[in-house]
Amino acid sequence: MQDLRDRFTVFGPLQAQDENHWQGPFPLPAVVARFYAQVGPLGIEINAKVGHAGITIPGLEVWIPPLQRLWSHQAGYRWHGISGEPIEDWPSNWLVIADLGADPFILDMDDGRILFAQHGRGHWDAGVFLDDLRTLMAALAAAGAVYLQAGDDLYNDDDEGGIRAEHQETAVQAVAQVLGDRLQAESFIETLQG
Repeated sequence: MQDLRDRFTVFGPLQAQDENHWQGPFPLPAVVARFYAQVGPLGIEINAKVGHAGITIPGLEVWIPPLQRLWSHQAGYRWHGISGEPIEDWPSNWLVIADLGADPFILDMDDGRILFAQHGRGHWDAGVFLDDLRTLMAALAAAGAVYLQAGDDLYNDDDEGGIRAEHQETAVQAVAQVLGDRLQAESFIETLQG
């Protein structure tokens, strides 16, 4: 995972985070523990009470919480954020590992696949997005690095806004190198861009 850590360094502070930072009631899945120990998305410190911000992938706006906040980030998915009551249609083998504007990326703890769902539909209809956590993070890092490098030139200046076509194409190419398939890379970017 050193190559993945190297890719993530441009997005903000990283620090190895061990399982002691996990606040959940069940053991942290090994693949998640490895990701936080070896890549360690931490982000800047907000304040002493809140802790660190986590990492947001530029251009995609996918947020990856620091391990200390991963369990509390399950609120609104696994349990109701105000009442604390469990959400009945949320499977116990799902763990939200990142989100895009509250649309969760979910680790299926039974088989390691990454699912993606859109919130606000009245139920969770998560579909398989990628085969594993490492592939998700590598694809996010590939696209995010392209968008970060584009800097102020990333977005169109017209009323439509949006990412410029040349940067979108470069991101698709970068993700295709990770996934090994251009059509899958296009689908990845289109899904995350809405």
